[in-house]
Amino acid sequence: MFAPLAEGIARVLEIILNMVQLLVIASVLVSWVGADPNNQIVSVVRNITEPMYAPFRRLTRNLPGPIDWAPMIVLLLVVFCQYGVIPYIHMLGSGTGRPDGG
Repeated sequence: MFAPLAEGIARVLEIILNMVQLLVIASVLVSWVGADPNNQIVSVVRNITEPMYAPFRRLTRNLPGPIDWAPMIVLLLVVFCQYGVIPYIHMLGSGTGRPDGG
């Protein structure tokens, strides 16, 4: 009974995390090319990603150098969830003791 629920949760999380990855990459590209901030797509990407970056910018604002570390930290958290958390949700759904299904 728990297996379909766990699999569904894992699949939804995978989709959300993939979307976050794409949005972060898009925001980095937009910042590199200096896209028009009045463009509707650029505005949507920034409005979605900036709240994700804000807590990490507060943590990294005193680091020296011109690099904005917030997008990289968000991507690292996404990758951690993709490879560290979602396999365990799959494991819970399959009822095995190991995340690789063995």
